[in-house]
Amino acid sequence: MANAEVVFRKEVTHPKEGKHPGFGYRVERDSDMLIERDVAVPMRDGKKLYADVIRPEGKTGLPVIVTYSPYGKHGLKKFLFSKAAGVPEGSVSKYAVWEGPDPAYFVKHGYAVVNADARGSWYSEGDLTVWSEQEAQDGCDLIEWAAAQPWSSGKVGMSGVSYLAIVQWRIAALNPPHLAAINPWEGWSDCYRERSYHGGIPETKMVPWAQWSSSFSLTRSEELVEVAKQHPLLDDYWKGKAADLPNIRVPAYVVADWGDQGLHTRGTIEGFRQASSQHKWLEVHGRKK
Repeated sequence: MANAEVVFRKEVTHPKEGKHPGFGYRVERDSDMLIERDVAVPMRDGKKLYADVIRPEGKTGLPVIVTYSPYGKHGLKKFLFSKAAGVPEGSVSKYAVWEGPDPAYFVKHGYAVVNADARGSWYSEGDLTVWSEQEAQDGCDLIEWAAAQPWSSGKVGMSGVSYLAIVQWRIAALNPPHLAAINPWEGWSDCYRERSYHGGIPETKMVPWAQWSSSFSLTRSEELVEVAKQHPLLDDYWKGKAADLPNIRVPAYVVADWGDQGLHTRGTIEGFRQASSQHKWLEVHGRKK
């Protein structure tokens, strides 16, 4: 696997400008849910990522669902919903991260949900690199941490859409011991062909938006827009952002849709096709995401 060249942005956006509710460990309760905010999760190099842990209070032996992204674990970004999305107001709880599983549903069904802010995003320590080997290693450490918690069953899965799906390919390819299954829901697997140069054509809308959405940091975040211009061909930079799909061996429930052919459809199906998992399923649906 080639190593991706990392160039960092000259400026980042302070988390306070992203409507962050305030940093610091605290405990909340809502019905039968226990919500731990800003739990420090140590990485192998000593850096700390911060996660929210939402689980049934007083119960142990819980299977765990993990999400990992730089989008912000502190709440659903409602401004991205339009009336045309077909998501009724109030159907998603305030505990759901953007494009992640809703803890209000899964806690009720006996799961714990761990939502982590990526390295270098928001208040997590270190530098933010996107779709990198570092992210994959951090994801492995996060999974192993979740498996070792006293409330955990030791079985950890991952779920989520788009960025939350893309990181699953990379993490699963490293086969962390306690990763039990993945659920990549519409996530490309080839950063060059499916995101930055779809069909060889430079993408000029999604790439700048992705840079903005991963710019909230106290440290540094990776430059995406200018570096993409400097790498118009498939080279080691792009290869360094691709998962080793045949190395994925965990059970995988993969979901794609025909309406996302400009971004996720091809890569999601390729992820399913190339994964070496003995147990894998593909659901492809039409119309809205």
